[in-house]
Amino acid sequence: MLAINLRFTAGRYSATPWGRQVNEGVVEWPPSPWRLLRALVAVWQRAMPDVPAGDVAELLHTLAAPPEFSLPQAGEGHTRHYMPVIEGGREVRSLIYDAFVAVPRDQPVTIRWPSLELGEARRLLLARFLERLPYFGRAESWC
Repeated sequence: MLAINLRFTAGRYSATPWGRQVNEGVVEWPPSPWRLLRALVAVWQRAMPDVPAGDVAELLHTLAAPPEFSLPQAGEGHTRHYMPVIEGGREVRSLIYDAFVAVPRDQPVTIRWPSLELGEARRLLLARFLERLPYFGRAESWC
């Protein structure tokens, strides 16, 4: 079995569902299975470009099997604020919604593949990626 625990240090998970606009105030909960794969690719490109593409592809292919999620108690919330925007030489204010799911800082979101076993090399590569994963979802979802 393979399991990954993500803890959100700010107590918030923010992620916009695919095909939605961030200002609609909708949060993707539970997270989409593909979100982890996207996050790992982002870490590879940003922080570990020396890892061969073939190694990354093999890891991603292995993790492409749909996982199970174990979720902590959570509640939806949002903030509203006005962002100044310049339109036609004038400053106008645009209402911004920042929607999130409030999660306990000490309770993880667990992503698990019950029948998946990684070999040592892939497990170590995944661990290296996860050590460098600064957020999951939008950039304010620190983990």
